[in-house]
Amino acid sequence: MYEKVVSLGSRLHYPITITKLLKFPGDSVKKQENIIEYKFSWRRKVNDDTWTDETTYTEFDSPAEGKLKEWRIKEGMVISADCPCMTVEEACGHEVQIQGLCSLCGADMTEINWASEEKDTDRAMINMTHDQTGLMVSESVAMKAEHDTQKRLLRQRKLSLVVDLDQTIIHACIEPTIGDWQKDPSNPNYEAVRDVQSFQLDDGLRGVANRCTYYIKLRPGLKDFLEEVSKMYELHVYTMGTRAYALNIARIVDPDRRLFGNRVISRDENGSIISKSLQRLFPVSTNMVVIIDDRADVWPRNRPNLIKVVPYDFFKGVGDINSSFLPKRTDILPMPQQANGSATPATAASLGTPASPVKEGGKVSPLDEIARMSGTDEKISLQIQAEEQEKTLEKQIKDRPLLHMQEELDKEGGVSAQDSDVGEATPTQSRQHLLNDDDEELIALQDHLTDLHSSFYETYDRRRRERRQSDPTHPPGSSSRRRSAADDGVDLSMVPDVGDILDELKSNVLSGLVIVLSGLVPLGVNVEESEIGMQAQSFGAQVLDSVSRRVTHLVVSTSRPRTKKVQQAAKIQSIKIVNQSWLIDCLSQWRRLDERPYFLDILDADRERSSDPTEVASEAENGTDAESGDLKDFDWATADKDLEEFLGDEDDDDDESINLEVNLEEADTEDGDESGSETESTDTESADGSRKKSAKRKKPADEESGDDGPSNLADESVMAKKQRLSRSRGTSALRSVLTPNGQEDTDGASETGSRNLTVPVTDSQGTDAGGAGASFESNTDLDDDALERELLAELEAAED
Repeated sequence: MYEKVVSLGSRLHYPITITKLLKFPGDSVKKQENIIEYKFSWRRKVNDDTWTDETTYTEFDSPAEGKLKEWRIKEGMVISADCPCMTVEEACGHEVQIQGLCSLCGADMTEINWASEEKDTDRAMINMTHDQTGLMVSESVAMKAEHDTQKRLLRQRKLSLVVDLDQTIIHACIEPTIGDWQKDPSNPNYEAVRDVQSFQLDDGLRGVANRCTYYIKLRPGLKDFLEEVSKMYELHVYTMGTRAYALNIARIVDPDRRLFGNRVISRDENGSIISKSLQRLFPVSTNMVVIIDDRADVWPRNRPNLIKVVPYDFFKGVGDINSSFLPKRTDILPMPQQANGSATPATAASLGTPASPVKEGGKVSPLDEIARMSGTDEKISLQIQAEEQEKTLEKQIKDRPLLHMQEELDKEGGVSAQDSDVGEATPTQSRQHLLNDDDEELIALQDHLTDLHSSFYETYDRRRRERRQSDPTHPPGSSSRRRSAADDGVDLSMVPDVGDILDELKSNVLSGLVIVLSGLVPLGVNVEESEIGMQAQSFGAQVLDSVSRRVTHLVVSTSRPRTKKVQQAAKIQSIKIVNQSWLIDCLSQWRRLDERPYFLDILDADRERSSDPTEVASEAENGTDAESGDLKDFDWATADKDLEEFLGDEDDDDDESINLEVNLEEADTEDGDESGSETESTDTESADGSRKKSAKRKKPADEESGDDGPSNLADESVMAKKQRLSRSRGTSALRSVLTPNGQEDTDGASETGSRNLTVPVTDSQGTDAGGAGASFESNTDLDDDALERELLAELEAAED
């Protein structure tokens, strides 16, 4: 028996008063039978100025059928809003329904009567099946079924694995050229395509795409991969192709139906035309479910459960023939390589999908909302995407891109089109093959799935062991013993989340690395939110959008090897500049690979410091060094000391103490004697134990007396004093730098006679000017000749 709580509903004229209950607990109740009498008051308008109060007596009819278990209301009760009125025991809960009928009692669940506000189809809203049978179950049934499945898998020591088809374990195309190559043993691509399988499919396509032939290439090693993985995982197929397409692929991959069985779901049963969701198959818990797919963006709710694989791109430039039913691809694919090493562009249509129109002001019109509620908008979108796919397939059949790419290879090898047609070529005209059958992704993927399975059950076993150890023990001789259960060895409360295990395994791969991407993120996309950026972060790396000394790796697109970021990073020796294949291979193999085979060739001009002041300033703003890339010999300690002495204290009211060399000390002492100012010399001990003299300038008498009259050196500007003191030091570490014109300035003067004073600035990361991340910019506003003439004039005045 199933208990159902029945409510009064929202359609009554509240407040109401219960006048009589017509049934008693234990009585049978039928739908639309009178079970309650009640009354309500209302006001009736007699004329324009007169209203009268009326009271109406009426009945409430039962919306449910069964045996009345209890009333939740009583006679005389005033009820002001909808509330439960009784509990009924039903003979059937209608928790399993097929095509609108209860599979248990056969009742029509779509029937609607005036006494009921709820539809019986709402009792079973969850679709857990892979096919189109229309089997729907209630939440309680779904939970029980899923728990039973988890217990079965735990006893078998397995997990669930959801497998994508296109560009994950197979690659498909419809170009007739493949069929021609399969019949021609002399064709250079014959060995690669000889095991390609094919089938014809009536998908309702129009034009030349109707009943076209699909050519299917299995990813190398797929048979062994599935055999081994099936020992650890229960396999499911999940594709955005049609059901007919998916079943044909399944027959090729699993002809005996031992691996996937009938566990195949397509876009026809998906419930969404833009994304996939594990909740479609596992509505209660995804703790034991793993996904392998070449697309991460189509799993917005289940990214923690995903192992992203490198897309299988056997048929060059074709991409995913079902991509029109997916969001536009934003991740970066490895650039396809021809046999001669040159890159071939991917077919744009195979990577795109029509974008949804943007509503003005971000609002949805009432008509659009009605269409959405009725499912009309989804049907329209599905039709648009189907038409887009037709165009893509038709273009592939007519244009034959693979044939044209092979012809280009033949031309580069000196083989004429006529010779290639008949399969003839001289020894010096060897034909290169376009298609390569050397993919090894499944080898690494099998290792990852094995490690994940082992880690999951190690964690599960440890938790159960710790639980048993924490259970209370009974004293010796006690008759109380733990009862054995039928499902001993299975404890759903101890099941770990496979997403947490997967995150732990991946997060250590690139831990500690700081990566900047160049040419790999579309304009306007935040690097941390880009697909490749999120992948790098999931493997433990920190991703930044600009070059600085913190960066460990600059990952560069092979299609754009010379960018501003490359030029900036080339000047910082610690940054490893690699092509995108390094990052892709690290993510694929789950280990940090040696960077040397992936190093990018850097031009000498990019390693040298630019003479363009604007470029230097730009480098400083990005936190990069304005010097040449090699700073290993730069004396930062001396630079820090020079900066401290150079900047000094700008407060003219305080005594100014400056550590000087002996020659500067003597010069100042002579100046002081001639000018009548008082100086005193003291000995100080440095950190290394040596004695060093320091000269301390005292204020002249007229300064100490507070007179406003002119003085000798007291009135010189702060900058002039610093310039004078700095010049007297001779060569310093700070001044042994490249000037903006590219010439090394060791004495502070350039060939043109003007000195470029270097002053510290902080980088974009806020690094202190005196630290290792400091960069320097040129200050050309100082007229050194004028300053020198001013100092000489003041010295002469002091001597007079």
